Amino acid sequence: MKRKLAALMTMTMALSSMAVVPAMADNDEEPYVCKIVCVGDATTEACDAVAEAASEILLEKYNIEIELVRLGYGTFYNEVNLMLSSGEKLDLIPNFAFNTMTAVNTGQILELDDLLDEYGQGIKEIVSEGEWNCVTFDGSIFAVPNNKEKAQGFGIAMRKDMLDAVDFDLDTIETEEDLEALYAAIKEEFPDVYPLASDQGQMGYHMIERDDLGGDYGVIINPSTAEEAVVVNYYETEEYQEMVKRHYDWAQKGYILPDATNHTEDAGTLIGAGKCFAYYTNTKPGIESEWERKTGVEMVVKEIVSPFQTTSGVSNQWYIAYQSEDPAKAMQVLNEIYTNPDLSNLLINGIEGEHYVKNDDGTISYPEGVDSANTTYSSVAWVWPNELITTPWSADGADVWELTDEFNKSANESIALGFTWDNANVLNEITACNNVKAKYENALNCGMIDPEEALPKMIEELKSAGLEAIIEEKQAQLDDWMAGKAEE
Repeated sequence: MKRKLAALMTMTMALSSMAVVPAMADNDEEPYVCKIVCVGDATTEACDAVAEAASEILLEKYNIEIELVRLGYGTFYNEVNLMLSSGEKLDLIPNFAFNTMTAVNTGQILELDDLLDEYGQGIKEIVSEGEWNCVTFDGSIFAVPNNKEKAQGFGIAMRKDMLDAVDFDLDTIETEEDLEALYAAIKEEFPDVYPLASDQGQMGYHMIERDDLGGDYGVIINPSTAEEAVVVNYYETEEYQEMVKRHYDWAQKGYILPDATNHTEDAGTLIGAGKCFAYYTNTKPGIESEWERKTGVEMVVKEIVSPFQTTSGVSNQWYIAYQSEDPAKAMQVLNEIYTNPDLSNLLINGIEGEHYVKNDDGTISYPEGVDSANTTYSSVAWVWPNELITTPWSADGADVWELTDEFNKSANESIALGFTWDNANVLNEITACNNVKAKYENALNCGMIDPEEALPKMIEELKSAGLEAIIEEKQAQLDDWMAGKAEE
């Protein structure tokens, strides 16, 4: 019912807006205030300054002003959920910490097809058909995929000074298991340092190639080489069981931050402060400099899992919230962010001279006296709609966007690339399983509880909560999709 109401609301609002919005702004009208909520650290004063500069770009063309709110990583999900549930004014949000299919089924976001046709032509010229398939549910588009790296590799980000001190040969590392010798060397050289950090109490990156098929439960292991699209319970796979056993062993040896699940600091802060040596990361062009901005120290990234592409690789997306007072205006703003380098630079990097300065080689860097630790407007390019039209940071290199394009093209493809998961039939089971997962998974991933005892309990409780029904539903949908693909 919520989806039907959301669809009706989209059509009504869009048609209403189409009737009153001319090609250029009518400055006799009161400007529409488009509220954008994004993730990342920034002061209110900096957000206001960026919003004012962005409004100058949008006022003449669309008679739109911007209200900009930036929320911390740890609070984003809860605060945005509160906005959505209360109906507070809200137009544009990224899907950071949100599952798109769940947002669709709960009516939190609007269908975008008609809005894209009318006001999103610039976006449609950039986003490929395959990417649109990844955000299409029940025949309708509900999100705009970010233009960024679209493949994912995994590795480890390490402090270069500590790595140099132990003189470890990174060529010996091919799997996560191979990291134990490095951790032992770090612990011996720096007894007060914990080799592996947690990130806000979590350890979310796993050195395993897997396709989560759109989220929730059920995965394909090694999807780029799989001959059959078989959905399995990740927690029962040998890969997961060996990983959590390894992490528990490392925690006993002092290689993982103690009581890791209860630490609220992000991994970058812990590493920058010298409390920890490393944390797992995605890999892509420019990832080392991204970590250097997080930590404030020189970093080295070693790739362990080669890049591969899944539908979830298009996981960074933007929504129009269901309570947008003018979805047409919201789409105009989203389209302008996607296609206007000046606007994207503002929203991503802040105010020139205050948050960054331009260099002679066409890159940008921090002004004198400003760094990642004290800037009032952090640059989080990957979460915004189109980082590839912005000016690159000097640490990333002037050619980072060309390298990103090569990275995307070189990635191995999942056997299920393009499949989208509709969880509408198993929402109750997903909720029940999420409650079980919350009790165990994070502690298992961080090595805080013995998997010999905890993992069988978790699996048993997940099955009692309906895990097998979720996997059966996902497998049935995947089988139908594969059959249709074979007929094409």
